[in-house]
Amino acid sequence: MMRRWRLMIRKWRNSEGATTVMACARYLPYVMCLLFLKIYVMLLLVHYHHSPSSSSSTLDDYQDDPIDQSPSVTTSSTTTTTEEPGWRERQEVLARLNNTIIQPSATNRTPDTIWLFFNRIPRTGGQTLVTLIKSLGKDLDYNHQEHVYRTPWQRLLTVDEQRNLATWFEYNYWPKSYDRFSLHVNFTKHRSKYVNLRPAYVTLVRDPVDKFISYYRFKRVDNERVKLEMAGRERQTPGSGRVWYWRKVEACLLEGDPECSLTPGTDDFTSAIPFLCGQHPQCLKLGDRWALQMAKYQAEYEYAVVGLTEEWNTTLAVLEHYLPMFFRGARQRYWSQEFEDNHMVNKNMKKYKEVREEVTKLLKEKLALEYELYEFLRQRLHQQYLYIEPLDRGPTTSLPTQTSGVPPMGILDKLSIELMPRNT
Repeated sequence: MMRRWRLMIRKWRNSEGATTVMACARYLPYVMCLLFLKIYVMLLLVHYHHSPSSSSSTLDDYQDDPIDQSPSVTTSSTTTTTEEPGWRERQEVLARLNNTIIQPSATNRTPDTIWLFFNRIPRTGGQTLVTLIKSLGKDLDYNHQEHVYRTPWQRLLTVDEQRNLATWFEYNYWPKSYDRFSLHVNFTKHRSKYVNLRPAYVTLVRDPVDKFISYYRFKRVDNERVKLEMAGRERQTPGSGRVWYWRKVEACLLEGDPECSLTPGTDDFTSAIPFLCGQHPQCLKLGDRWALQMAKYQAEYEYAVVGLTEEWNTTLAVLEHYLPMFFRGARQRYWSQEFEDNHMVNKNMKKYKEVREEVTKLLKEKLALEYELYEFLRQRLHQQYLYIEPLDRGPTTSLPTQTSGVPPMGILDKLSIELMPRNT
């Protein structure tokens, strides 16, 4: 009997499956060490976020504090406070936010970071940019995490959700980007004391009238959304689901339908102002001047680049120069033959008649503050492009080739990053 078992074991050892298992077993100690370190770091972060000094939450926690403390840098022996570049200027602007005129500039606000946060605004070409980011990440050696959208998902986050998002960036300490339909999140406020980095911010905006009409129509071609919307309306009033589906945007606006009322003071989860303003509930209010001012402030002082869908090449050129770690060679990749099928991701393929002029005029009146922000962002993007134009030698910055560039990170590379000592 023992002889038979020995023969079976010897035969198994000589098989290909045994070779594979033994090869994988060599990495088991490294994997266990990595898991232990990750659990340890998570416990430290959870302990920090639930400590008495950081656990209290009030309404003020949802906003970007007008006069907040400067980011702290902790050392092993003492805790000192340093100021990020431009911190004092930002505090002066916030102190008189309602009584100041914020001017767009070409100042490079990109922080020293290995992370990118793209808070997408609906119907602005975001999925096309996400596809480009994922494609570039393979050459530039960073990972992109696309948010998994399950129904429902939050755009206005609680304090704990914002801290959890900051913790997610800190949890995996290597170059990465992340996109999500989310209002602006203040990572400087919600990061832990163990990490001094925050993500760089980017987003895209679009002509407000075009975006409103595009969003209205897209809700009626996205099958999952159509099913949910029609089912909910049919439960309330039989037949109302079909009426909603076939209603044209002109009728919706001219007849004063609640879906298109754009009444000042109501909550808005789709326009550019709340997405740039931040997580304070007042940011959601239509026609709110404070929300507009805060959106301008965030765009000018926090965002590296806010691109325009209508000026795509200019946007890509500015992204290449202001965020080369993530967008080097963006124009080269975007206009390459291999990327040709991804130029219009999520485009509504249905054909529509041109919207009547009176409807466009009415929409512009209702979206006056959105147009003020859009013009501000257009001027800022143009100033950024004028600043880089002398440096933009040629049609695009080049991508590194796979043979001469940095090879993709393997499990041992990521382990070495996890074990690397950090500045604390």
